[in-house]
Amino acid sequence: MQLSKAAFAAFSISAFCLLYSFSLIAIVTLLSTNKEITA
Repeated sequence: MQLSKAAFAAFSISAFCLLYSFSLIAIVTLLSTNKEITA
């Protein structure tokens, strides 16, 4: 039971980091494309 808890914690942390970096990349891409359109 303890092992599955640790595995779940590691999985959720990695998934959160992946989601965070993906949203960060999406925001940066959106901002750069908006600058190109307005310029």
